[in-house]
Amino acid sequence: MTGNILPKVAVFYGTGSATPLSIQAASIGICKLVFLYKEDCSKNDLSQFKMLQKHATSYNISNCSEKDIEDILSNEKVEGITTFSEYKLVETSIFVERMGLFGNSVETTKVLVNKFMQREILSKSKGTSVKFTRLDKQNLKQSLLAVGVPAIIKPVVGAGSKWTKKINSYEELQSAIHEFPPDNEYVLEEFLKGTEGIKNSFYGDYVSVESIHQEGNSTQVSITGKLPLTQHFSESGMFLPHPFSQSIEDEIRSVESEAIKALNITSGTTHTEIKITDEGPKIIEVNGRMGGYVSEILKRATGTDLIKITLQISLNQEVVIHPTPIPKVYYQVFLTPPNIENGIYQGITGLDIINDHKDITHVQITKKEGEIIDSRLGTENNIGIVYGESDDFNQFGITINLLRNQVKPVIATQQKEVLQ
Repeated sequence: MTGNILPKVAVFYGTGSATPLSIQAASIGICKLVFLYKEDCSKNDLSQFKMLQKHATSYNISNCSEKDIEDILSNEKVEGITTFSEYKLVETSIFVERMGLFGNSVETTKVLVNKFMQREILSKSKGTSVKFTRLDKQNLKQSLLAVGVPAIIKPVVGAGSKWTKKINSYEELQSAIHEFPPDNEYVLEEFLKGTEGIKNSFYGDYVSVESIHQEGNSTQVSITGKLPLTQHFSESGMFLPHPFSQSIEDEIRSVESEAIKALNITSGTTHTEIKITDEGPKIIEVNGRMGGYVSEILKRATGTDLIKITLQISLNQEVVIHPTPIPKVYYQVFLTPPNIENGIYQGITGLDIINDHKDITHVQITKKEGEIIDSRLGTENNIGIVYGESDDFNQFGITINLLRNQVKPVIATQQKEVLQ
């Protein structure tokens, strides 16, 4: 950076863990942004690009060749390239390599976005060995025999628990294959059973580890506690700090560190999901980008801005994390719909009851009336988010019970019945 001229960072934009507005806010004083997006962005994202037209440069690259994109990056003289979208990781790394900038290799990102290839590598590492196979749609029985039941079916490429399901029998696997999109490839994995020690706790049996990586050096920023998953493995909430003992924390950190090394991750931000089992922590999956919703809660609890850090890493600016005590329980509770397919969202009841609750700071409803609700679509199917902070875990548990008992989405089924 020369004088007061900020360097430019290109962001390959797609559905992911940060919005155009949040990326722009984090970039202030760090860099100028060049957004590269395609027409399949949501209407909300497109409207945000329009709002930012005086503050950031945006290019619709829907009809651009790789040479066209390379010319855009060269003409803009970008000094960093990054993404916050699972679906743009490989494309980002391709241009990182072509422009000689800082980021993970194409080889690494191809493994990160492919759950089967990732499992092949992680199966050789401590704490990550689980039974798995690439699902053979022509020989379902053989695939199921390789893994056993219960098992988990999930897309080889995907995010947010979309089209993910627990399989307890051959018949259920047959049903899932007929029900799920036929063009997807799927991986079948052994179902990881959570530890019995926390069976009746308010929190879930898994965590995520948020880490940053720069020139091959890794720093674990936080371990994020989770509320229990829904029946379709969608997230139902997260909180800081996590509730586990120091010995379990040490095991979690060790397993995550091994996985990062095994996958040869050298740059950027990662979000690693880890199951707490009676045999110790085991990797669910490693995501080669910032986790969804994580930046907000981490910034609120510790002041650490993962979006800003991700931009800085793309520029190879030195980033130092200072551990910060977390004085309260900071949380996001997701308003999840009932287990339903192709319902129609008609509103939500009970918000008036929680409006004056002292621990709740904000309620964000993310669905509009008339939108389709389908549990198979994972976390993106959630109705909204409740933000807040509690003095301790006991008070947090009381708040969770209040939310689950009082706040109910109203969903109309195709039979015109209304579920709450």
